[in-house]
Amino acid sequence: IANRLQAALWQEAYSLVERGVASVADVDIAISQGPGLRWALLGPFANQHLAGGPGGIAHILEHLGPPTERWWRDLGQVSLSPELVEKIVTGTADELGDTDPAELATRRDAALRALLAVKDERSL
Repeated sequence: IANRLQAALWQEAYSLVERGVASVADVDIAISQGPGLRWALLGPFANQHLAGGPGGIAHILEHLGPPTERWWRDLGQVSLSPELVEKIVTGTADELGDTDPAELATRRDAALRALLAVKDERSL
């Protein structure tokens, strides 16, 4: 399940980069500073339920269902052309700059361990 959901996100992320709607850095920031923060704690359905206030997920689906369906129709179909691969590789290199990947992975993994500890502590 997780791999399929991740692939769906990648498809749209790659499409946004391919169409020039967003840069690689824009996509990374949008996810890591937006829904990714909430998704690290609760899944998409539980988060939608909380976002719906007293009406819960039923309220969200009633009010945001039609615009969400319009977004779905606009989702990009993408293939990994050499041009797109180059945009993604270059965009990632630009975003990370001189950051050492091993050092970044070490910091990320430490933060993930801390997050898992907090989730356990708070029963999330």
